[in-house]
Amino acid sequence: MHKQTWNVNKLLDWAINYFKTKNIPNPRLSAELLLSAVLNLSRMELYLKYNYELNDSQLKKYKAFILRRLENEPIQYITNEAYFRKIKLYVDKNVLIPRPETELLVEKAKRTMMEMTGMDMKVGDKSSKPLNILEVGSGSGAVAISLLYETQPEKGCLPPIKIIATEISKSASEITYKNAAAILDKDKLGCLRIVNCDVIPEKDDEFANDFKDNIDIVISNPPYIKTEDFDNLEKEIKDFEPKEALVAGKTGTESYARIISKVKPYINKSKVFFLFETDPKTYRNLKEIIESEFRNPKVTIDKDYNDLERILIAEVVDADFF
Repeated sequence: MHKQTWNVNKLLDWAINYFKTKNIPNPRLSAELLLSAVLNLSRMELYLKYNYELNDSQLKKYKAFILRRLENEPIQYITNEAYFRKIKLYVDKNVLIPRPETELLVEKAKRTMMEMTGMDMKVGDKSSKPLNILEVGSGSGAVAISLLYETQPEKGCLPPIKIIATEISKSASEITYKNAAAILDKDKLGCLRIVNCDVIPEKDDEFANDFKDNIDIVISNPPYIKTEDFDNLEKEIKDFEPKEALVAGKTGTESYARIISKVKPYINKSKVFFLFETDPKTYRNLKEIIESEFRNPKVTIDKDYNDLERILIAEVVDADFF
């Protein structure tokens, strides 16, 4: 009996139709991304090689991917790949899948950096003091790595920033380092300090000496979903992504309050920026928390691609605590 062969074109047609019958969202995208991962090709390259016939090993792997997708497992976890701005990250179930909304957090951080340094992101200055940025909850490393990756100092200069990326999950902090080591060059990697801790490393004399009163920007996309809202999340999220990185507690603002409380001894008292990702259900309460912690903070809200309140920016000058 003649063995059936499967080329790229035939396999994609079959997979797309199969996903449609199973009501899998974005069937074409799912089929293409999974096959791209199996063959290590871009989606465009798939169609340039549409007559390529898969071998038994490749077919077996694609079948396994399809079965996982039928269980609503996110494509990024199946392929262990997530694209964020200009980088490709390793991800698994220990970290959240980076969202497009978080790209806006990075963009705002870049603008804030330029405002504070008075320099273009492409310009370095050997003599200037770098900005100290604390990212709380680094996860895959998407934010911290992007900020360093997109900073292009002059030849012979280090990036004008130093980033401390803290992460309470040991597995997640290891993924942060794995991605940073794969993406950043030696100089930029040297500007990133990854710490497995809750917000800041406590009882760490070296950290205290280096950063007490010296953090210029605090940036975070912490858990902000209310406990009561967790069960209403999409199946792909609630069944696969780490719950501890999603749910904050009863009010949805618990993580923000803990971050602000813990970082107070480390912020630059003359001027510091807080940049938080949030959502329409929590941003007003978050604003109230910041206004209760500092005198006269300048608080603004940026909206996301869906015109929803998403990025909160708080500028605190001559920090005076209540």
